[in-house]
Amino acid sequence: MDNNLQQNGSRGAFAAPEELSVNTVTGGDKVRGTIKRFFLWLYLTGKRFLKKPSFVLILLMLPAVLLLYRALITADDGKLHVAVYFEEKDAFAEAYLSELSEHVPELFIFYECEEEEDLYSDVAAGRAECGYVFSANLAEKFLTEDWRGLITAVESERTVYGGFVNEIAYVKLIRILGMDLVQDYLLTKSGKSYSHEEAKEFLRKSYEEEMARSLLIEYVTTAEHDGEFIIESKKRDVMSVLKKPIRGTVAIFILLTGLAGLVFWYQDDAEGRYRVMARERRPLASFASILLPIAMSGVIGIVCLGISGLWMSTGTELVSMILYVLFTAAFCNILRFLIPSVHAACAVIPILTLISYLCCPIMIDIAPTVPVIRYLRALLVPQYYLRIFEGKSVGLLAAATAVLLAISALLSVPERNR
Repeated sequence: MDNNLQQNGSRGAFAAPEELSVNTVTGGDKVRGTIKRFFLWLYLTGKRFLKKPSFVLILLMLPAVLLLYRALITADDGKLHVAVYFEEKDAFAEAYLSELSEHVPELFIFYECEEEEDLYSDVAAGRAECGYVFSANLAEKFLTEDWRGLITAVESERTVYGGFVNEIAYVKLIRILGMDLVQDYLLTKSGKSYSHEEAKEFLRKSYEEEMARSLLIEYVTTAEHDGEFIIESKKRDVMSVLKKPIRGTVAIFILLTGLAGLVFWYQDDAEGRYRVMARERRPLASFASILLPIAMSGVIGIVCLGISGLWMSTGTELVSMILYVLFTAAFCNILRFLIPSVHAACAVIPILTLISYLCCPIMIDIAPTVPVIRYLRALLVPQYYLRIFEGKSVGLLAAATAVLLAISALLSVPERNR
């Protein structure tokens, strides 16, 4: 009896082996579960961002601004236009226009007017810096005594480049008519007897060699960046003119989305979204919530750079963009420890954006007139990205990113212990 009770009691107290279910959770499963929950949180946070009209509007700003740049800015912007008119469109006119399109300073653009009145109108209205009217049969009359008044130079009263343009225009004229002038001198005033063919053959080789030396001077443009002079290419297309505006706008656009992410963080913090998390996870979640919109804008920036035609090497573009995204995220994460409220953060956004746009530089460089700007740039986030495409290495941006990430991590330590 006791044995039966003992056996029955044993059966009630301990389950049979086939009834046992063992639930073992390894450390790897915990890590994978944590990562899975973290990415799920990122996904849900990203959806929340995309449901905010203000954030979507910010994301659409960059393509809209770049399209506007592309439509309004051309390779001729900032150049001085010079009008020319020929009373008779002959071989001389064709040769002269060809000369004016080559080996001239990039600052000037020579264009032909259909009517003489158009030339005077363009100069008077300021559409052209100055202009030249060439008489008919100029090449023939040039070798006669009736050469006065063959060219009429038209200048506005406000021009400061008239003398320089005159030099260019007349040098190009001599390149075309110089051979005929020297040949005429040999035939009429040298005191030696030459036939036209002998004079032409005598001068051809030596004259062509001397004319080739006129290409000794090459016009280039130069600019000053942070106290260093950089010589730029002589020929620039539309996209090279747009290089600074587009890349600068991309950099500021990414900074703007980072500041917007900072404002959204203040709103979420006020609603208590981070208080329900474990204390050790709050710094990472806060940083990720700021990094997420910046990463979205970085993807849009990369796509816009690729479409715009400014793409350099894939490695340089991707590495510099990834570093800049992290750099901006660390900068904005530091700001959340320094800015006391969402209202102060909203006030900082236009000020910081405007200062970055004016000082980096993007459209114009005011540093030559305000030297202190060179020192202020060291505090501006976009400058570190733009310097890569001014011939600097990626190392400066990488070092600055590491420093800001370290500062951000140190500032987050008290947050883990609260």
